[in-house]
Amino acid sequence: MITGDLESDDSHNARLLKKARTQYNVHLEPTQVQHKEVLNTYYEDSFTKLLVFNQTRYQRVLHLDSDATVAQLMDELFLLPPCPVAMPRAYWLYPEDPKLASPVILLQPTAVEFDRILAEIERAGNDDYDMEVVNTLYKDQGMVLPHRPYLMLTAEFRHDPDDHRKYLGTDRETWDPVAAFNEVKYIHFSDAPLPKPWHHISDESHQEWQPKCHVHDGVERCSERDIWNGIYTDFRNRRKHVCGFTV
Repeated sequence: MITGDLESDDSHNARLLKKARTQYNVHLEPTQVQHKEVLNTYYEDSFTKLLVFNQTRYQRVLHLDSDATVAQLMDELFLLPPCPVAMPRAYWLYPEDPKLASPVILLQPTAVEFDRILAEIERAGNDDYDMEVVNTLYKDQGMVLPHRPYLMLTAEFRHDPDDHRKYLGTDRETWDPVAAFNEVKYIHFSDAPLPKPWHHISDESHQEWQPKCHVHDGVERCSERDIWNGIYTDFRNRRKHVCGFTV
C-alpha cells in the first residue's frame, strides 16, 4: 500500500514495492487507507479495497484479495460481457445466506459507481464491512461468476469427504480433492482459528487443524492433507523467495 512518497521511503515494504515495479512491471497507485471504527477490528481498513471502483483510467479491473494464492490465469474474465460488477457467490454461506463474495471482484470503474460505493460506506453500520457494502449494491444486479473455478476456501480441504455439497453445488457429484485442486484458479486462505499464512502457526495448532486422513475401502488416503499443506508451503516459499520474509 503506497500512502506517501515512495522514492524517499527506505522501509522494507517500500523496497518491496519498488522491486515489484522494476522487476515485475507492476503499476503502483498511491492511495489512502480507508479506516472506519467497526466491531471487528480485523476489518477496520477493509473499505480501502473499494477504492478500486475509482480506477477510472481502466475499462475493466479484476480485484483479488491478497490473502490468497492465484493457482491459474484468469485472463478470460476480461472477455465477459460488459457489466458494472461480477463476483462469485459466497458458496459456503449458500443457500441459507445468499451473498456475493468480495475476495474476487471484476468491475468496470466509473465515477457513478464510485459515488454509490462512497455513499454506502458512509451509511454502513459498525458491523458492516466491504462484503456487506458490495452486496447491498450488487447482490441482485451484479453478474454472478461461478465459484468453480474462481473461488475456493482453503478450509474446503478440511471438511469431511461427504461435506462438500456447498462447494460442488450438488449432492450427486463425488468429491475428488485432486480434481478440485486442479480445477480451481483462486484459493483464499480461510482456516479459522488458524491465522493467515504469513503469521507463525505452532506445530501443535498445525497438527490439530490440518486436514485429517480418511480411510476408504480399507486404504488410508491423505490427499486433502497433502494438498492443503502444499498450498501453505508454496505460499511460504514464494514469500521467502520474492519478499525475503520467513514465518
